[in-house]
Amino acid sequence: MATLFAAQVCGSTGFSMSMAVGAIMAAAITGTNTWSGLPVGVGSLGTALASWPLSRLMARFGRRPGLALGYSLAVVGAALGILGVGQQSFALFLTGMALFGTAQTSNLLARYAAADISPGAQRGRAMGLIVWGSAVGSIVGPILMAPAIRVGAVLGVSSVASAFLISVAGYALAAMLVQALLRPDPLAIARRLEPPPATAGAARRGRPTGTILREPRVIVAYGTLMVSQLVMIGTTSTSPLYLHDQGHAVNTIGLAVSLHLGGMYVASPLSGWLCDRFGRLPMIGAGGVVLLLALALAGLAPGRASGLVIAGLFLNGVGWNLAFVSASALLTDALSPEERAAIQGLADLVMGLMGAVGSALGGMVLGAWGFGILNILGAAMLVVPLAASWLQREALAARAAEPNPWAS
Repeated sequence: MATLFAAQVCGSTGFSMSMAVGAIMAAAITGTNTWSGLPVGVGSLGTALASWPLSRLMARFGRRPGLALGYSLAVVGAALGILGVGQQSFALFLTGMALFGTAQTSNLLARYAAADISPGAQRGRAMGLIVWGSAVGSIVGPILMAPAIRVGAVLGVSSVASAFLISVAGYALAAMLVQALLRPDPLAIARRLEPPPATAGAARRGRPTGTILREPRVIVAYGTLMVSQLVMIGTTSTSPLYLHDQGHAVNTIGLAVSLHLGGMYVASPLSGWLCDRFGRLPMIGAGGVVLLLALALAGLAPGRASGLVIAGLFLNGVGWNLAFVSASALLTDALSPEERAAIQGLADLVMGLMGAVGSALGGMVLGAWGFGILNILGAAMLVVPLAASWLQREALAARAAEPNPWAS
């Protein structure tokens, strides 16, 4: 757990800083703001697309090589980003950003490694602690910017591109920590602690993917991860532009973004404890309700009332976090160790793609109908799965309570 947490902090330190300056670098290379959103989008797409192959690698060889490879590829991506800025090559820069996104893949998959080494009643807390490492990394990143600029000046790297030096160091350290200290492998521990029944030969291989995806808990977990990511990204990715159009200062916009990110990660230990204490399904429902309140507050508040909008964005992050941690724990509960890596990676792939779709659709809706309608549509998308989960709550609870020879 200490190794996973330290690697999460290092990986998040590099990720938060360079993603923040990606738009600035794009404008500096192309000479226009038109393509300023592309680096973040490409990085997010890289995060999503890397989830499946890295998870397949983990299923075969364990968590350690998959996590280390993700961080290592991100080191190469950060270096290509610096080279792309130096050579004024936008294509090279975007290639670097795609590889750069694999660090976030490792950051996300690390929560499942924490679940592997934790008893079922403590999985939520273990996952929440690892996700909380992202909050620590986001705080550490800005502190390192001044030293990075000084090092960049010595190396001939521009002040803006120097943020990537933090990424190179952070990702390299994360990869080394995982490779050297994550022993024995978490997935090997899970398979030893949760052996399949001796009479069930197929259990050693896991169930067919189609069978797993029809399991009620897996359906709820996948649906929660997809919808919460789509709604959260879709309604918040456009919020800086909305606040800017309402005449708010850059400092106010920065505060809004910071508090939203804080809500996404700072609450993770509490979210994990709550889902262990009160159950996965109730906390998924609570996350949906908090998201609904956040959308109502941000969407109905007057644009000039920045405090109310910012409060809505903060609650948006908190609601997402509750749903994210609880759904991740529920998904792990439903899977045997042999099944986890591949199915969890597929879940993160779909979740990442939903984030990319949400970001694109959010901008379109904002431009066509405004921020209020955007939040109303987000709330409407939440109501249907929340109502379906509520109607099926007794069946899902009974299923979760049944002895399961396939999973712990």
